[in-house]
Amino acid sequence: MSFAIFDENYYLANNPDVKAAIDAGAFSSGLQHFQQTGLAEGRVLVSPYYDEQFYLRANPDVATSVSNGTFKSGLQHYIQYGEAERRSAGAFNETNYLALYPDVAAAVDAGTYSSGLQHYIQFGQFEANRNSAFTGTSGNDTIAGFGQGIRAIAGVDIVDTLLGTAAVAGVGEVDTLIGGEGRDGFALGLPSLSVLNSPPRQFYVGGGNTDYALIQNFGKPDDAIILPGSTQDYNFQTVNGNLNISTASGDLIGIVEGVASLTPVAASSEALGQVSGLPNDFFGPVVALV
Repeated sequence: MSFAIFDENYYLANNPDVKAAIDAGAFSSGLQHFQQTGLAEGRVLVSPYYDEQFYLRANPDVATSVSNGTFKSGLQHYIQYGEAERRSAGAFNETNYLALYPDVAAAVDAGTYSSGLQHYIQFGQFEANRNSAFTGTSGNDTIAGFGQGIRAIAGVDIVDTLLGTAAVAGVGEVDTLIGGEGRDGFALGLPSLSVLNSPPRQFYVGGGNTDYALIQNFGKPDDAIILPGSTQDYNFQTVNGNLNISTASGDLIGIVEGVASLTPVAASSEALGQVSGLPNDFFGPVVALV
């Protein structure tokens, strides 16, 4: 069990009754309250990096256990088991980060860090050359990346998609993808991955104009949008000052807010890694919108 996800200031700001109890001398800290009563009460606002509803969507087995009373909340599961199982606390993709950085994974195994997320919060987010991925679930997600380095931002679970365990890849979803400082690679699909021999996948294909990713805070010239295939596989149209991205058959997959046009360029696997925060062993054609 680890309480590394707990943020004292965040907890007190979101639980004013606890702050009042501390001021009255009933508890010495927010952490003491959370450990003694807050966790059992089902309080979940403990950190800006933990998202209760996201965790339950991403882990249906946990959602079932919460529904049947085995756990009071998804957070209780995360603290007792999930963090040690390397489950993601929110959009920050734990599996991807540890795969990219075996030294961090070894440090987590050794107990130096409780998770890759803890390393990223303390160190990784401040390193300009540090890659990361922020990914979603099979529901409607708002994904906001943070940090100074290179990030992949996707509204679907990239790992499940690559492994072929994702039943859908954005079908029926409307996800909001929000860029930040540093370089963002917004993934609207993935090319093939060499090590898994995985097929290329387009996201948000199947629902016409009802499923897509809304991309916000796209920053030129550093950011890019990743599309598997070639330019001929897509249509680009400016609508009300936004760039709509559709497949050649007319299925809307993305809207870039506040950007009227972008330039499609063929990208190598190495270039993909440089703009997306993903591994460099993809193959097959890929287009980057810059």
